[in-house]
Amino acid sequence: MKNTENGIIIIDKPKGMTSHDVVDVARKALDTRRIGHIGTLDPNATGVLVLCVNKATKLVKYFSENTKKYTAEIVIGKSTDSDDCTGKVVHQKDASNIKKKDVLEKLKVFEGKTMQTPPKFSAIKVNGFKLYELARRDIQINNIEPREVEIFSIDNFEELETGEEYRFKADFKVSKGTYIRSIARDLGNKLDNFGCLGELRRTRIENFHIEDAHSIDDLKENKIKVEEPFQYLDMQKLIVDERAKSYIENGRFLELDLFKKKTDTIIYSNEGQVLAIYYYDEEKDVMRMSVKWC
Repeated sequence: MKNTENGIIIIDKPKGMTSHDVVDVARKALDTRRIGHIGTLDPNATGVLVLCVNKATKLVKYFSENTKKYTAEIVIGKSTDSDDCTGKVVHQKDASNIKKKDVLEKLKVFEGKTMQTPPKFSAIKVNGFKLYELARRDIQINNIEPREVEIFSIDNFEELETGEEYRFKADFKVSKGTYIRSIARDLGNKLDNFGCLGELRRTRIENFHIEDAHSIDDLKENKIKVEEPFQYLDMQKLIVDERAKSYIENGRFLELDLFKKKTDTIIYSNEGQVLAIYYYDEEKDVMRMSVKWC
């Protein structure tokens, strides 16, 4: 029977599946086409992938700016065309001289706001094409625009291997649009060597935690309850009376004096029903509907 629930599902994406593969599984299991996801994960990566079901697809934009946390394994001693271990090896250099203290010192440089060049194999668009589409066709893109990203913290460093290749893992808390593959590549350069990403696991997207994630098997067997999404949004909240509720049901503006702040607001009825999300329209100086839920 077609699923009409509106909400989110947190999945622990397994290795070897694309994010879109998981969406396809969900569409089949829930019998609905209206499913989107927050934050693409590479096929080689695992971890938190949030699915938005039916009307909750309208909320993707509110989650897309969220910070993310990863546990990553980084390899010093080689570089690849994809900046991770799944790619073709381009350069190799003995890493026997690499010391833990040197790696920790160079990692510190990455913390804070920085300009980062995305990998050639990424979903960034250039002239209407995704970079990975051009890379697969051996079309050379030499001037990929760097973008500002922020690395909030690098913690829990653990040395895994020394010798010709130096391997370690650590936890990275980063802003939207940050590529851990690019950090691995650039770290190799700072160590006068080469670097690429090994294993990658996303453990958190803001309020979505890996501990709350369901397996892909549970998804396939439809053993998952679709969760109410608004509990995961850190927004101003407003409860309105019946008069304002009728305005919302008809998509009308709301006066500013109802709101404490001119910011995105989840609006509830007296009965606790989510009615809509409103945002501040600076031009008209009113609160305008962004998402209708009722």
